[in-house]
Amino acid sequence: MVNERRTGATSRRAASVSGGARSLLRRHWPVLLPVAAAVVLRVLAEIAIYPGIWFSDSNGYVKAAATGILTPTRVSGYALLVSPFWHAGSAAALIALQHAIGIALVVALYALLVRRGAPRWLAALCVVPAAVDAYLIVVEHAIMSETLYHACLAGALIALLWSDRLSVPAAAVGGLLLGYAGVTRSVGVGLVAVFFVYLLARRVGWRPLLGFAAGWLVIAGGYTTLFHHQHGSFAFESTGGRFLYARVAPFADCAKLHGVPVDQRSLCPDPNHRLTTNSYLWSRRSPIRGRKDDFRIRSFALRVVEQQPLDYIRVVARGVVHYFEPGHRIGPNDYPVQVWQFPADPRHWGYPGYRGPIRPGIPRLHKLHPITPSRLVSRMVVRPRLNPGVSRVLHDYQRVVYTYGPLLAACVIAALAALVTRRGSLRLRLDAALVAGFVLAALTIAQALSVFSYRYGLIAALYLPIAAGLGVTALLQGRRPAA
Repeated sequence: MVNERRTGATSRRAASVSGGARSLLRRHWPVLLPVAAAVVLRVLAEIAIYPGIWFSDSNGYVKAAATGILTPTRVSGYALLVSPFWHAGSAAALIALQHAIGIALVVALYALLVRRGAPRWLAALCVVPAAVDAYLIVVEHAIMSETLYHACLAGALIALLWSDRLSVPAAAVGGLLLGYAGVTRSVGVGLVAVFFVYLLARRVGWRPLLGFAAGWLVIAGGYTTLFHHQHGSFAFESTGGRFLYARVAPFADCAKLHGVPVDQRSLCPDPNHRLTTNSYLWSRRSPIRGRKDDFRIRSFALRVVEQQPLDYIRVVARGVVHYFEPGHRIGPNDYPVQVWQFPADPRHWGYPGYRGPIRPGIPRLHKLHPITPSRLVSRMVVRPRLNPGVSRVLHDYQRVVYTYGPLLAACVIAALAALVTRRGSLRLRLDAALVAGFVLAALTIAQALSVFSYRYGLIAALYLPIAAGLGVTALLQGRRPAA
């Protein structure tokens, strides 16, 4: 009798759970289509190129994961995610996790929009780019930091925006995640200012503000302290001057610069033989080639910014606007877009495009060509496999299906319209302004400090539709008749 009662109770609980799941799916069926598409596309990526796609930046992340030494070239927070997979010897598991994170982002951002009052159809529409944009899938399919960076930003947004009343623990979690986003992609460091202004405008109170700041400082302070211990300076990296130099060198005019120290004059670009931004950064012909004195390089670059401010502002503004243009036009100073595309035939690779599957490193080859896998990568790779037919399908798909620049511009306009027309709740309008604001800030910082790359614009494809969803929800809310 006791067993029968237990069996009956178990059956009722199972039926209740099953009924609840069916009810949940019926209420949120609009999001099932983008989620299904997201799953199918990521499975195809796994079939096309296994265990994933190789890019030269991956060497630094793998080395930091294997040794625990932060790389001075770029922030290394992503190495914390890579580390257990390096020790387990599985790049395949790392890539699979990143694809799972990409799918989870679709669901999480949809849930956030619905939580903030967006109609389910609108919320589902706004996460379509996150689900099907092939450029997002490419970076998920590589040992690259973007997926973790995007996830940290999403986590910070959810922690800060989820409830009408922001608690201290939620604010602290938001600060921690935003701080970790900054040590995953250095462009994320400056976003703390945008979030802080948002919290001030929302009037959350001093305790949540303090909790947010403390969470951010724990991560940022801990990282810079470790960097100081390993490299001798409190910083996030020690090559930022080189990237800024490459940004300003194409228009720097030493004939107009005043007070250039003697030890910096060799950094003056040859006006008769101008290079591209990318070449000033990496080419053998660049004046900074082989130089280790980042302080002097930074000082020269800042002098150019101070004395040629209009030229600098013009370059940065043009780069930001570039993300909102139709198509994927590549200018002379832009990083090639082919690098971030699935290859038509994955059996052939080379710079600057597709660099092959994640594969065992060959020490001799890596010594000659550092953009190939290092010996540390070998531990993570077992039997790479290629499927040219499936890769070609994804290549052709990517030529058509990505988040177009004019659509991103429309998303900004929707968020701005909600803010300036003052329709809907102030809180909802501030939420929309926050998301649009941190995306525009990220694009501006990237253009101010580095080369133009569509990779840096993926944050816009992921989050500007969310800003638009919040803005449109506010506009719709403003149209409702008073009760």
